[in-house]
Amino acid sequence: MGREPAGSERSSKKKTGPWLYRGLLVVIVAGSLAAYLGWWTHFRSYRPEFSTAEPLTIRETVRSKTILLWGETALVSPLDGVIHFPLGLEAVRVSKGVIVAEILSGSQKAIIKAPRSGYFLPALDGLEGKWAFSGAWPGDGELPSAGSLRWKAEGERVSRGGFVGKLIPQPQELRAIAYIEMDEATRGQIRKGTVLFSIEGERPQQALIRAVQDYGSKAKVYVTLPFFPMTMVNSRSRQIEFFQGELKGVVVPESALLQKAGGVGVYAFCSGKLEYRNVTGMPLAASRFLVTEGLKAGDLVLSQAAVGAERKVLLW
Repeated sequence: MGREPAGSERSSKKKTGPWLYRGLLVVIVAGSLAAYLGWWTHFRSYRPEFSTAEPLTIRETVRSKTILLWGETALVSPLDGVIHFPLGLEAVRVSKGVIVAEILSGSQKAIIKAPRSGYFLPALDGLEGKWAFSGAWPGDGELPSAGSLRWKAEGERVSRGGFVGKLIPQPQELRAIAYIEMDEATRGQIRKGTVLFSIEGERPQQALIRAVQDYGSKAKVYVTLPFFPMTMVNSRSRQIEFFQGELKGVVVPESALLQKAGGVGVYAFCSGKLEYRNVTGMPLAASRFLVTEGLKAGDLVLSQAAVGAERKVLLW
């Protein structure tokens, strides 16, 4: 049998050499990566993450039906005809003497001017002249219900003496009556002559107390609100949040808690070492926990309490 030429053997070695080198390189890199990942996992398991206890104050609130009181003047038509509203069909702020409505009757035209500066509404709720403090304040019964506004239409017919809208003079104080739940914090506010409230999630503000009827677990309050925006005139009644006590503490991750010996606690870093501390508080949204006793702002706690329970922690 004939031998293969020497050139073929050299060619075969050239083909297998690079692949063998690449294979060994892949094995070395993969082994190194696996060793590093193993070391890193071991390192992280013994050096876990810490969380800082962040301060938090929660204000307790109670929503309460509140009726609003203001002075107003109903505007009437001087003749039979159809109404034209030159300022549109929504609430609008006007100055004294501004034309708010025109009454067209054949060849006749009557104009209606704002008797004062204020908010003009081409609308009525049927309680004009009837909604008053004297009808809502006495007794501990349910507060009266407010009616819905009926907005006038452009070109609507009106009789002589019929209402075309109303003017709410400005400036004036916006007053309110509400029942509020009583606790020590609320009583403390009332003794100071104010109550803290919020409308539609806005920042808390103080209302000045004009009168109080104390019924023990609740009180009926008559207050002056510190503002009177035009958005408030669309209804004589609304839900208002009244603030009661405050709950202060610090926030930690829910995973930092550990049940132990019938209680709940955390592993806190103190004086160069970890120590288990019993805490009290309440759960919050987003997997958080408000600690009201046992920690102070700035304390470091193990983010995963289970790691501390297994004694797998190296601090240095």
